[in-house]
Amino acid sequence: MRNYETIHTEDTRGFHVVFSVTPEDFHPRDCFDYEEDEMADLCSKIDRGLYSWFVARVDVYKQGILLGSDFLGGCLYETPMQFVKESEYYDDMINTAIKDAESNLEKLFA
Repeated sequence: MRNYETIHTEDTRGFHVVFSVTPEDFHPRDCFDYEEDEMADLCSKIDRGLYSWFVARVDVYKQGILLGSDFLGGCLYETPMQFVKESEYYDDMINTAIKDAESNLEKLFA
């Protein structure tokens, strides 16, 4: 079981959205195609805390009930909040999780 750290919450389109992260298990070498010296520099910056290397998760709730989620691994940003503020992926994850939630609500009340 993974432990996720909540980074950001917001309410949108009638849902409560929770963004959280956990450290990525994959080594950056498995995700990026850099020359060895570039990879060593990147790994050093991750190890020193200059970059965050994580799995992102967006959970969508209604009245405290989890109805939808989306995950994205291999995220490399200076901070997880940079992912929220500057990444198009974050908005895509919210849209996917809300679609999942809406689908689940339809199934519940069909």
